[in-house]
Amino acid sequence: MRSLSTRILILGIAAAMILPARPSDACTSFMIKHPDGPLMAKNFDWDVAEGFLVVNPRSLTKTALVAEGLTPVQWSSRYGSVTFNQYGREFPLGGLNEVGLAMEVLWLDGTTYPEAAGRRSIGTLQWLQYCLDSYRSVADVVASASELAISGPASVHFLACDASANCAVIEFLDGNVVSRSERTLPLPVLTNNTFADSLEYLNLTLGYGGEPVQPEGTGSLARFARAANASHRARANPGANPIQDAFAILADVAQPESTQWSIVYELKRGTVHYRTSGNPEIRTFTMRGIDLECSGHTEVADLLAPGKGPADMKPFTEKANRTVIEAAFKAEALKAPAPEVIDAMATYSDQVRCIFEPHVD
Repeated sequence: MRSLSTRILILGIAAAMILPARPSDACTSFMIKHPDGPLMAKNFDWDVAEGFLVVNPRSLTKTALVAEGLTPVQWSSRYGSVTFNQYGREFPLGGLNEVGLAMEVLWLDGTTYPEAAGRRSIGTLQWLQYCLDSYRSVADVVASASELAISGPASVHFLACDASANCAVIEFLDGNVVSRSERTLPLPVLTNNTFADSLEYLNLTLGYGGEPVQPEGTGSLARFARAANASHRARANPGANPIQDAFAILADVAQPESTQWSIVYELKRGTVHYRTSGNPEIRTFTMRGIDLECSGHTEVADLLAPGKGPADMKPFTEKANRTVIEAAFKAEALKAPAPEVIDAMATYSDQVRCIFEPHVD
């Protein structure tokens, strides 16, 4: 097995080869505050549909994959979670943990990450997993964004919401962490412009500064405005079927050519509903009753698998992990990475261990 230090070196050498050039028309996320509990929703808009639903147990020890010369974050997972992964296990694009914290990553052109400045370092997707492993509140996520050196080759920002219906937007602008929550986050919605620019556009649609602008089309700003207005209406007039309402909003802001996954999280109930471009049936997965204690193995489900029932969970394998990662890097928006990068990500789980080795009779 390749040592962690060697894989860190490989990732550091090859990271510059993963240079996404995605136009700002990818993904929409929002939160609806409902009397039965908050819902967070996400459309994943991208070139590739393949991916896993991953059940991540608690009590795992982990070390972040970072470039040579940086000090990686080391941690043990306190909470179990379910995540949506396209770049392999432990590198999720979004997910929900067992205490109701949900987090999603979205594209943002112009992102500039802060310098490490001696802080412990972690990549963007692993930071998302780190937060789900470690925290129950958005306040902790916001604090972590400044305490750690978060960076990566992709330009992204984040929306996080917790079971108390508190949300935060975390962005990295001009080398600084810019976070908004509570009073500084009037609307828990995010697309692919900065939150400040999106809010300014929303004001234009309401007629502030002249004739109202119509938020039509699939552009980032138009999707933000429509999702903001629709989620506000759903909050003001909660319906009997909030899951259906959330999927209706996702359908309105979907992009026919690129919406691959539509996801709705019930934060208090630990339940995930999703459908994909490869399987339009809404499937449901709940963490209630699931054994999240570390047992030495992880279960995953193919997001494109046929059928109408619950996710068909299977044991995680490195072979399947590698297959999904290789498919992910075929996206037109990505330059092909060196084989060593795929190898480092595919085999990363080799160094993830239970804090206490499970007993085997």
